[in-house]
Amino acid sequence: MIGRGRNALRRGTRALAFAAAFALLVAPFAQAFIPKSDRTIRGIAKVNKSSGRSKAIQLELTMRIGERDPIARGQLISHPSGLARLELRGFSGRVDRYLLSGSELLGAKDGLRIDRPQPLLQPLFLLQPSTSSTLRTALESFDILSDAIGLATCGDQDCFVIGDPRLAAPLPEPDPDFFVLEEDDVLLDPLGLEGDEYALATESEETLLTTAAGDEALDGPELSIPEDALLPRVWVDTDDLQVRRIDRASGVFTIFGPVVSYERLMVPAWFEIHEPGAEAIRFEVDRAVQVNAPPQAFSRKWLLAPVDEAGEASSAGPAAARPAPDLP
Repeated sequence: MIGRGRNALRRGTRALAFAAAFALLVAPFAQAFIPKSDRTIRGIAKVNKSSGRSKAIQLELTMRIGERDPIARGQLISHPSGLARLELRGFSGRVDRYLLSGSELLGAKDGLRIDRPQPLLQPLFLLQPSTSSTLRTALESFDILSDAIGLATCGDQDCFVIGDPRLAAPLPEPDPDFFVLEEDDVLLDPLGLEGDEYALATESEETLLTTAAGDEALDGPELSIPEDALLPRVWVDTDDLQVRRIDRASGVFTIFGPVVSYERLMVPAWFEIHEPGAEAIRFEVDRAVQVNAPPQAFSRKWLLAPVDEAGEASSAGPAAARPAPDLP
């Protein structure tokens, strides 16, 4: 009887000690489950820097529409300051160029200005800022609410979503049975969650809209939001804080594939641009290097430079790919 009492006392002491420890632990854990945006933005900036993307980068691309055969080769130059340019050379000889300065997109076909360019050049430079302040400035330049952070599923992963306050759902209450320990002291899930029991908060049951034109691609959560509230957002996976998706207020969104390494430079293996009512446009990255790109490399002079009969750009066009070339 004395031995049994001592065993019971030891189990009770362990239970009380664990309950006290959990009481100290659960509050900060609940807050850290969806970390504050400042902490996440700092983490993303560190990942950008360690991935070698904090300088201007040049991507050699293959373009296809939907599941069709490739239709063009491309060269994309992206600068962390918010400048980017894209040249596409169709296999038929057509040359299209796009210039992105912050949120302003310009386009040209065979050296002639396009009034309404397709959204083929998206802000990949959001994958490049190496400090939290520059990243926050870049996010806010695209009207992304940088202080808002939430959680959602993206494909077979979970993602932190920056820019949508509706996803900042409160955690469910811990299971009260958690503190009742069995004789074998099995430790249960501290939040009493099983599978997909963690549900995102909703605002209304009257107007339902799935995540802006993107659920088929990333199997995102179903949200109760007004139909006209398409918020610009950035999705980063919770494992390594790599950007997985960028949403624009226009409904256009870009999905990024898994990160691969080109020597010391780590970039997505591919990315897809989805525009409402159109087939997805996929760019596969064939090569990636760092480059030296001065501001004049992103000028309208480059955009409207003439193309000769052979389909080659004039001397104002992009330089041939080589390690850290200087762009004109």
